Amino acid sequence: MKGWKLTKPLTLTEQEITVKEKTNKTKVKVTKALLTLSDVLNFSNEESNNMVLGSYGIGIVSEVNSNLFGIEKGSHVYIEPNHPCGECFNCKNDEQIKCSNMQTAGEDYNGFLSDFVMADPSSLYLLPNSVSNFSALFISHISLAISVIDELGIQKGDYVSIIGGNNFANILTQLLIYYQAVPILATLNEEDYQIAKESGIYYVLGPEDSWQKEVSSITGGRMTKFVVYVSDCNIPTNKAFALASYNAGIAFTGTSYKNLSLPTAQAMKKQLDIHFINSGYGNTATSINLIANKALDLSHLKLDSTTFDNVPNTLHSMLKNLEENDKIYETIVDLI
Repeated sequence: MKGWKLTKPLTLTEQEITVKEKTNKTKVKVTKALLTLSDVLNFSNEESNNMVLGSYGIGIVSEVNSNLFGIEKGSHVYIEPNHPCGECFNCKNDEQIKCSNMQTAGEDYNGFLSDFVMADPSSLYLLPNSVSNFSALFISHISLAISVIDELGIQKGDYVSIIGGNNFANILTQLLIYYQAVPILATLNEEDYQIAKESGIYYVLGPEDSWQKEVSSITGGRMTKFVVYVSDCNIPTNKAFALASYNAGIAFTGTSYKNLSLPTAQAMKKQLDIHFINSGYGNTATSINLIANKALDLSHLKLDSTTFDNVPNTLHSMLKNLEENDKIYETIVDLI
């Protein structure tokens, strides 16, 4: 198996990926992988050496074994990128969904920038014909959005502010509408603003709007019971606290771990209930069903694309955009 391995910071080397063959593993031909901000951060991280990047991946089963039920050779599958560690207190007490050291592809173990991966059968999900390759690459985004809604306990009719307009924020907002909450999406990016409007999101606040004034008007002066701040949106975190009502639930989340500065005095004054949510583990089957049933409109979301050979140049370009505070587009890597 060949893949792009991060041999030192900012250096990818195409090399053979040695994998200890195990009888309980299934060989999957990776057809498409997705590069995200997490990959860019790991690409420049001095502690991320000797790792194959690639946050998410889909592929075709090339070899089957006796442990693979319901999936045949040639099946189109999504590969779950999160795995419980199996060693923490929660894992040993059969609460893997609460794993305190969730293992993530491209960060804790080899990701999907390789021609094949050896996957545990339990991590493979059959993709229906109605789920396109494009849509399948958003399964983890949807799963994380479900976790946010569940963790905060958002109910029908609740007002929710979402700070950030990227793909994940758009998906979360659409999912909240599907569950009959009342989301208000706020973004400083004009393109994200337009995409949100095209996606059918009713309450969208852009760079020219007074967010606090508009949210107050929409909620009748109460502000929002919940606020979700998307970690890679480059918007000051005090914006999130300003839109929250007293004792509101605040979630900091996103598809990457980006360091943030929090105005804790403001949070304490409002006695906010703060959550940090980083995984959608356990929601994959639900996410696939949501896509198959067309509960979300993903057609307007923006992804860049690149070839396998051009991955190093793509990551350098994404890193440059990050350093210049320009928008980073998640990027599909075509491996066939």
